Amino acid sequence: MSAAEPRWHLSPPIWINDPNGLIHRDGTWHAFYQCNPFGAHWGSMSWGHATSTDLLTWTPHPVALPGADGEDIFSGSCVAAPASVVASWPDAPALGDADEVLVAIYTSHYHGESPRAGIEAQSLAVSTDEGLTWTRYAGNPVLDRGSANFRDPKVFRHGDGWVMVTVEAEHQQVLIHTSDDLVHWSDASTFGPHHARDGAWECPDLFRLPIEGTDESAWVLTVSINPGGLHVGSGQQYFVGDFDGRTFTPRRMSDVEDPRTFDWLDHGRDFYAGVTFADGPDGRVIMLGWLGNWSYAHDAAEGGRRSLLTLPRELTLVEHRGRLVVRQRIPAEAAAVPVRRLRLLAGQSQEVDGITIAFADGRLEVRRPDVAGLSDFGGTAWAPVDGDAVELDIHADTGSLEIATADGLVWFTMATPHI
Repeated sequence: MSAAEPRWHLSPPIWINDPNGLIHRDGTWHAFYQCNPFGAHWGSMSWGHATSTDLLTWTPHPVALPGADGEDIFSGSCVAAPASVVASWPDAPALGDADEVLVAIYTSHYHGESPRAGIEAQSLAVSTDEGLTWTRYAGNPVLDRGSANFRDPKVFRHGDGWVMVTVEAEHQQVLIHTSDDLVHWSDASTFGPHHARDGAWECPDLFRLPIEGTDESAWVLTVSINPGGLHVGSGQQYFVGDFDGRTFTPRRMSDVEDPRTFDWLDHGRDFYAGVTFADGPDGRVIMLGWLGNWSYAHDAAEGGRRSLLTLPRELTLVEHRGRLVVRQRIPAEAAAVPVRRLRLLAGQSQEVDGITIAFADGRLEVRRPDVAGLSDFGGTAWAPVDGDAVELDIHADTGSLEIATADGLVWFTMATPHI
């Protein structure tokens, strides 16, 4: 195994970014992802595909949805649908004797000689063999607003129908749509712009989480932003609220413009585009993100750094400091991932893989040195942490650290200065 190959992270030797189409099927986790099949740099965007039984070791498969002339395949999601639903579509694809099929919902980014060049719209593809091969729907696109920045559909079952959340990226809006058949969509509501809104909104997700210690639950809407994250460049914020099938209503909104008063999934510099798996076992909600930052991702690729996805995180809600916040833990399936446990008293610090972790005055800091050729890479990320000491779970792999503290309430995901 080469020094540049991460052991515990999904990281093919090509360019990858956003996780797409995450779905759990009969004990197998399917991860599709944005990739360039032809090299280590962004371009020719397509969906790659890998599967796992433990969320740590991944089996690669052939490219699932390759880009085509005039159409890149941007981010999206997968659902399992009854074959009878797909068979009802106009110009439905052949389904054989399948009772259930996978449907990929993705953004068609039209360019070049396409008659829709300059437009992003939502399209469908169908698989009858568990995602190994796909047939694009003849009626694509199924949702087209004539917009240049309308993308990243996340679809889930709700009641007797389907809900899709998308973004108008440059307007910092999440759009909610509904459908009975995955083909015919109606606009339901719009959310935003709210909280962090100094960059493009991307990769939304909407899901229900249990509130620990109660029989209750609440809905969480996540959205990534670039630039305009908590630190330099990319980041991912979230809102806790209620959802009635058409409209998301937040329970808390900050009344000041301080990003520290917003809710962030990760306080590090390298967590972006996190989305959840469909059909998690026992209703559990598990997320993967992209371990990267658009401020330096392209330069990092030039320097030979591997693109990779984060470790999996199981999400719940807890009451903390008077509001509901997301707790993230490594799920049981991935319990074999090595963890280094570190305790820091106030005033203490420790260096791990070239990154300094320090605790003082109720503040946990993660300091990263500059790296030649990577602008904005160096600097300090921090978060408030209660107590006179902090207990850290540190997950180290080639090129990355993922640090959890406060029993999973605070995470820092960081690319390391060394690879």
